[in-house]
Amino acid sequence: MKSKKWLLTAGVVLSTTALLAACGKADKEADAPTTFSYVYAVDPASLDYSVATRTSTTDVIGNVVDGLMENDQYGNVIPSLAEDWSVSKDGLTYTYKLRKGVKWYTSEGEEYAEVTAHDFVTGLKHVADGKSDGVSLIQNSIKGLDAYMTGETNDFSTVGVKTLDDYTVEYTLNKPESFWNSKVTTATMLPVNEEFLKASGKDYGAVTPAGILYNGPYILKTLTSKSLIEYEKNPNYWDKEKVKIEKIKLTYYDGSDQESLIRSFSSGAYTTARLFPSSSNFASTLEQYGDKITYSPQDSSSYYFTFNVNRQSYNKTAKTSEEQKTSTKEAML
Repeated sequence: MKSKKWLLTAGVVLSTTALLAACGKADKEADAPTTFSYVYAVDPASLDYSVATRTSTTDVIGNVVDGLMENDQYGNVIPSLAEDWSVSKDGLTYTYKLRKGVKWYTSEGEEYAEVTAHDFVTGLKHVADGKSDGVSLIQNSIKGLDAYMTGETNDFSTVGVKTLDDYTVEYTLNKPESFWNSKVTTATMLPVNEEFLKASGKDYGAVTPAGILYNGPYILKTLTSKSLIEYEKNPNYWDKEKVKIEKIKLTYYDGSDQESLIRSFSSGAYTTARLFPSSSNFASTLEQYGDKITYSPQDSSSYYFTFNVNRQSYNKTAKTSEEQKTSTKEAML
């Protein structure tokens, strides 16, 4: 399960062509290190995972909050907090049975509440009310959600999500989606504790360990902007036997000194390191570590901008006066 195998998640922090892992020295799982140290590149702007769906946020949340379903190491969708699930014959109704006894914890590791079906209803309502970055993924999937989002109705009970009991949550779709469970693995569908959400007010999701609750394999202990992110294993996690890494320490890295990664690895500061074939020390590193280097496939990306040169609507911008609107159009032209 990717959220429980930290090396798989952290391994994509930087894009490169070769990965050097210290844990390659261990022949047995029992000999593998229980701490992981590496780098991260972007600070999260928010920990409100229901609303903020940028990678910098989901990279954190994927290791600290569990949802109904998740992906295993092969990408297959498998149950997580949903112990079991079923779908109606017409493909419109999905019913999930939750594991009992799963708890929410504070950043100090104190038990806060049990995770219940109500948390998934609260989570979806928070997505809608907060106009989540990722709501478009499900807005036209869940019955009534689009009408609620567009203001056609202000009654959230008309949205196709409800609790059948404390441990059963049901979603009703507009039309069958054979891939629906893959959407359930996203941050937009994660649970939120209503009591904590209300008590936190505007501070909910603040970029600090105390900004959210935790029900996942790790608890965020430190988050210092452009400096340090630290996690510790959640000792009360429902699936703790599968969490092999006890502590994670990620140091901020701006990419300006590529060779610092291998230097820190060689000194023992990092558990793994990215290598750059164009760097001056690549040849010596290759000679020193040889078969411990893992090569990833080459890839490529294309980027482009599209401009609406005849814009008529400005409700999604900060432009309010006619002068601002005219200046914007002239600038694009």
